[in-house]
Amino acid sequence: MEQPPRWALGYHQSRWSYYPESRVRRLADTFRQEKVPADTLWLDIDYQDEFKPFTWSAERFPDPAKLVSDLRAQGFRTVVIVDPHPTKEPGYRIFDEGVAGDHFVKNPDGTLYEGPVWPINAPNKPGNSVFPDFTRPATRAWWGQQYRMFTDIGIAGIWNDMNEPSVWFQPQNSMALDARHDHDGQPTNHAEVHNIYGMQMTRSTFEGLTALKPNERPFVLTRATFAGGQRYAWVWTGDNRAEWASLQQSIPMLLNFGLSGFPYIGADVGGFSGFPSGELFTRWLQAALFSPFFRGHTEQATPDQEPWSFGPPYTAINKSTVELRYRLLPHLYTVVEEASRTGLPVMRPLMLEYPEDPQTHGRGDQFLVGTDLLVAPVLTEAQTARDVYFPTGEWIDFHTGARVEGGKTHKVDAPLHRLPIFVRAGSIIAMQPVVQHTGEMAAQPIVFRAFPDAQGRATGTLYDDDGESMAYRDGAFLRQRATLRSVRGSACVALETVEGDTGASPRERRFEDVQGQPLPAC
Repeated sequence: MEQPPRWALGYHQSRWSYYPESRVRRLADTFRQEKVPADTLWLDIDYQDEFKPFTWSAERFPDPAKLVSDLRAQGFRTVVIVDPHPTKEPGYRIFDEGVAGDHFVKNPDGTLYEGPVWPINAPNKPGNSVFPDFTRPATRAWWGQQYRMFTDIGIAGIWNDMNEPSVWFQPQNSMALDARHDHDGQPTNHAEVHNIYGMQMTRSTFEGLTALKPNERPFVLTRATFAGGQRYAWVWTGDNRAEWASLQQSIPMLLNFGLSGFPYIGADVGGFSGFPSGELFTRWLQAALFSPFFRGHTEQATPDQEPWSFGPPYTAINKSTVELRYRLLPHLYTVVEEASRTGLPVMRPLMLEYPEDPQTHGRGDQFLVGTDLLVAPVLTEAQTARDVYFPTGEWIDFHTGARVEGGKTHKVDAPLHRLPIFVRAGSIIAMQPVVQHTGEMAAQPIVFRAFPDAQGRATGTLYDDDGESMAYRDGAFLRQRATLRSVRGSACVALETVEGDTGASPRERRFEDVQGQPLPAC
């Protein structure tokens, strides 16, 4: 996996769909007025002209370049959806180029394979779609270059959806199994390549973005992928539901993704289908706090589903939850970098770190973030306390500093405003003050908070770089180790550079004890 851009770890807001432009601007203004941190706004299929890929609706988005620029000035990145279903429409540039370049999937008799997807619902020019053959290298290169129209105006990321591929023929809702593909010069049918189609689309997108912006880290999200697809895209769990059962399912789904080699994952906060209660949305936001992909998303025609949409007391609690995400971004970024380097997941089942403890096996309602944070979200309606199993050792309540003995199950308080988080005793967690978006991080100090063990010892690591460019590959990064020590009977923190260049992370360093009180440097 590539090291992702830091902004991708911020809060994302999406729906099917935010339009017209005025609604997107109002959304951005509200985030900043309410002081709910956020980094990314998403545009679903309705930004397009007649649902055609690589188009803009001139009526809904008359000046997309200015909109993207203005949002960027407010600290927002913009991500747009691009599905693999160009309309079969002579005169539409993508169709004409695709035919001329032999880029589309064919029937066994050599004619173009076509079928109904979103363009069949176009209000003015409905029609079937054709489908790029992403198993063909020339097609991947051609499609990847189409993203120039987005990168040239500052679009920051691409969302590949409907790429199973989804084709609305019953009963399979996918491409005919006898459709023909190039398969990298070894022609075959769709039955053989179905499972890799989505991954090959994301490969095309990733490689296209890399070629167009070689010094920027690409961001791609996909609904369909395959083993190895983590090289090209983040993944989310698809169209979930605004139900407690769906929230409960999301945790083991994400943990299994991580174990399968996909560390950059998430589930739509609040549920895509239907509308959550204020309590469900709040608990879901808390449960998603440590998933690398942290996005609220909902379907067409639902009420507003932003963090402030549910009124008191939920607005204040949701704001605090998102703020906590941003306070912990230095630590999360460190764990994410480890994932890119080692393949270890960000969200980890307890058994991954404690395989010798049978009590950790099969637990899908709590998880670790890296090695040092234990998270136990509330997943049941009206619950204000829950049982939490603590692996061997000692754990410290992140919120209160209270110590908990490991190797046991304890009932912990979990009022609506609190996500139960515990820190492994002996850890130091890198934090920062609240920011409204990741672009503000450079002006804020990194704060190392020490959670000592019974002997007063603690250590922790920090990884930092510029968060955007590929310069880290050439050594423009910093890895540091913080160690809690006792010097002449007083606690202090020593900071040493393990690897990299201190110039790559010029932010001020500060140190705190478990209660948030200042500690001196050794």
